[in-house]
Amino acid sequence: MENQNSVAFVAKISEIKEIPGADNIEQAFLGGWSCIVKKGAHKLNELVICATTDAVIPDDLAEKMNITSYLRSGNRVRTVKLRGVYSECLIIPKTLINIDWNRSIYVGKDMMEALGIYKYEAPVKQIQIQLASGKKVQYYENPNFLVYYKFPNIKNVKGMFNEEDLVQITRKLHGTNARYGIVKKKNISLWDKIKRFLKITDEWYEYEFVVGSHNVEKGSDSQGFYDSNVWYTIADKYKIKEKLWKFAKQYSTPKIFGSGFVIYGEIYGVGIQKNYEYGLKEIEFAVFDIMENGHYYGTETTFAATTALLELPHVDVLYKGNWSQEIQDRYVLNNFIPGTKVPHEGVVIKYLSGRRDKIAKVINPDYLIHGEKHDIGDSH
Repeated sequence: MENQNSVAFVAKISEIKEIPGADNIEQAFLGGWSCIVKKGAHKLNELVICATTDAVIPDDLAEKMNITSYLRSGNRVRTVKLRGVYSECLIIPKTLINIDWNRSIYVGKDMMEALGIYKYEAPVKQIQIQLASGKKVQYYENPNFLVYYKFPNIKNVKGMFNEEDLVQITRKLHGTNARYGIVKKKNISLWDKIKRFLKITDEWYEYEFVVGSHNVEKGSDSQGFYDSNVWYTIADKYKIKEKLWKFAKQYSTPKIFGSGFVIYGEIYGVGIQKNYEYGLKEIEFAVFDIMENGHYYGTETTFAATTALLELPHVDVLYKGNWSQEIQDRYVLNNFIPGTKVPHEGVVIKYLSGRRDKIAKVINPDYLIHGEKHDIGDSH
C-alpha cells in the first residue's frame, strides 16, 4: 500500500464467490476487504478502485454511481450484512474515472486525492484556551510530547502477520485517546536555571508534566492547564502525575529519559462515546502503549511497567503467541461486551517487540453495523 491509512486505493479482485440463495449478487474480495457486487460485473484479477468504510464520496461521484441513498449520512461508505455476508467497501467503476489505466495504475496506489475522497473524522469539540484561573493564554505545544503512532486497519496491509510471528492481541476500546507524560520542557526559563543554581530544585528541573488528547495538548506545568475536561478528571482519579513522577525519579535519570516518558491510553465509559458506555457508571482509563525517549516499549515491558510499576490499568490482553487467522477471528467475531448484546469494537495486534511496522487494528464488522443502527460515535 502506498498509504496504509488510505480509504480509496487501487486493488485487484483476488476472489469471487457465490452467495448462497442469491441470484443477482456475489461476493468479491479485494485484498483483505470484501464487497457485495452485481453478479458478472467484475472479473478475477481485475484492477478496480476500492473505497473502504468511512470513505467520504464526493456528491458528483455518488450521483454518477447512483449510490447516494446507499451511503451513510455525509456520503460515507458503510459496512452492511446481506444474506450472512459482509460488504465492507465500495467498488468505483473504472468507466467513471478519467485516468490512463494502462500506464499510471498499480495495486496499492492511493486514489484519495485524485478522486476527492477523504476519510471521515468526527468533528472535534473545540475547547476554549482558558486556564483554571480564568486567564486566556496563547498556548504553545511541547514538541517532546509526541502524538501516538496512527496504525492502519489490517485490511489495508494483508499479510502483515504470518504464523511465525509472535504477537499480542488486546481488546480495542472505543472511547477517546489520552496521553500523559513527564517530558523535557520546550524552553528552560531563567527562573528554572536560577532555582537549579541555588539548589532549590532537583536534577529534573528541565522536565514537566503534560496532558493531552490524541492530537491536542491540554496543559502543562510550565504553561498552565485548561479549565476542566475528562483528561484532567482521569489524571486526578488515577493520580497519574504523582505516579509518573515517582516512576521517573525511582527508576530513571534525566540522561536516560532523554526527551521524556509518555503513556498512551483510552478513556471510556459514561459520556465519552454516544450509546457505547460499556455498562459503566463513570469514566475509566486503560494504558495501551508507552514511549521513552522517542522509542516505544515492547508489549511485555509496557504491560509490566503499567501494572507493576505505575499501578495503572492496562487494556485487556486476550492472547499472546503465534498469530493465525483463526486466532485473530476468535477475538474479533461474535465478541460482545459482557452481559450485553453489544459487539466489541475489535482488537489491536502487535508484534511482541512493539515495532511500529507490525501493529494493526482489526474492526469487528458487527460493531460497524451496530454502530450505525444505534448512532454510536465513529471508530478511530
